[in-house]
Amino acid sequence: MGDQTFNIAKRDSVKTDSLKKGAYISDKRKYHQKTFGNYLYVKNRFFDFQLNEAQKASEFKGYSLEMKNSDGTLLQQYRTDSLTARESATYTQIDSFVQKHDFEKKLSFLTQLMRGNLRYKMIDFDLTKFFSYDKYQGVRLGAGLKLNEKFSKTFSPDGYFGYGFKDHTWKYGLGLDMKLSDKRTSVFRIDYVDDVFAAGRFSNNMWDMMMKVNDLNLDLHNANFYKNQKWGASYLYDISNSLSMKIAVNKEKQEALFDYQYKNLGNRFDNVSTTLSLKFSPNDKNIMTPSGKYTYEKGFPQVYMNVEKGIDGLGGDLDYYKADALIIHQFRSKLGYTNLKLFGGISSGTAPIWKNFEIAGQNDRNPDHWYSNINTPNNLAFATMPSGTFFADKFIAFKVSQYLPFRFKTFGSRYSNIELEYQSAIGDFKNRGDHQFDFQVLDHYYQEVGVIWNRFLGRNFGVGFSYRLGYYQTSQFKDNFGIKLRFNVLN
Repeated sequence: MGDQTFNIAKRDSVKTDSLKKGAYISDKRKYHQKTFGNYLYVKNRFFDFQLNEAQKASEFKGYSLEMKNSDGTLLQQYRTDSLTARESATYTQIDSFVQKHDFEKKLSFLTQLMRGNLRYKMIDFDLTKFFSYDKYQGVRLGAGLKLNEKFSKTFSPDGYFGYGFKDHTWKYGLGLDMKLSDKRTSVFRIDYVDDVFAAGRFSNNMWDMMMKVNDLNLDLHNANFYKNQKWGASYLYDISNSLSMKIAVNKEKQEALFDYQYKNLGNRFDNVSTTLSLKFSPNDKNIMTPSGKYTYEKGFPQVYMNVEKGIDGLGGDLDYYKADALIIHQFRSKLGYTNLKLFGGISSGTAPIWKNFEIAGQNDRNPDHWYSNINTPNNLAFATMPSGTFFADKFIAFKVSQYLPFRFKTFGSRYSNIELEYQSAIGDFKNRGDHQFDFQVLDHYYQEVGVIWNRFLGRNFGVGFSYRLGYYQTSQFKDNFGIKLRFNVLN
């Protein structure tokens, strides 16, 4: 592994006749030197294995990494010799250093933060439940908590509550997860929810927490909400490292909270439905931990699919189907970092408007206020589209974001970068006359372009501008533009 040379004694004289032409006496070595080689010794011990053992396909369906526990009790199984005095002293110093600076607690805190939680002992607090704002509820304050594996390795109860200061109504939910395996995600869940939801929202089943956090302000200018009392049961299972599945059965009482009627049948319905959700992520790297599966390296492409069937029976009033899909891909090239999203959905059109699709807009339908065009970037929404306006029973949409291949400094130590965006959508609604309320059908291409300056002037937020193009463009500038504010919480 190379060598090291040391000066051991000064020479009595330096002969000049051995110097090369043009060299100085100072270039001649004035010291006797000794060279020592560096050697690396590797010792391997092999034990507790069998040759030509029969292999099963099920043994190769696990995660990229697995961790049975983190308390060190398994180390003795693999330690075949006692520790040397130097090793014992090293472990002692490392342990004292970790305890002094509380590294384990800090690492656990950051890991749970990436999952959208704040952990305190056996309780995980849901970051998405503390605060939100929409046009129907106004400011909503609340809390959500879940008992983690420190409470029980099998059962995990959870609950949340929230209060809207505009509708003056409490909302809440209760649930219980039962973990059926410690080798892979296998969770049976029952829950009850009494809450309000935006009509026609695209499914976010199987999304990770950071994607859901990006949609917290999606309904900033939206007032089309419905009340939902739901009793549900579901089963979440990882078929392999790449493929996850969730089956859910729900019984719901739903009521529109805006001026709406469906087929002159009123605005209140009982619904019984089953939903199959799939997530396919062939390049994700996951590890099973005591807290559950954790994706430590997110790969692309990512594919999400949902199929929902309403049952006209068992107390349900509605017979319908609804399906949607989302494909996300990211890659790097000489042009920079590219993010592509292709998404769409189709429904039978035989159910209330909230069982169809709103093409999510983020502008206020009344553009006269100074804040009407201000919003935050979201996963699938349009920054220049009036919120709660465009609906469809089938649609397809495309979004591309291009991060330019350079960074620059303005103020402070943080680097800024520029992101360009383009997105479009088109849809249809065959039974639009069944829905008695004010909306439009997106039966022509809706297009917008945008630019975002991330870490604006070296700060923890970005500023963007979007502009509407094509068929839906109007002669009024204020109708066609949107302003985006992106806040960087973790960096």
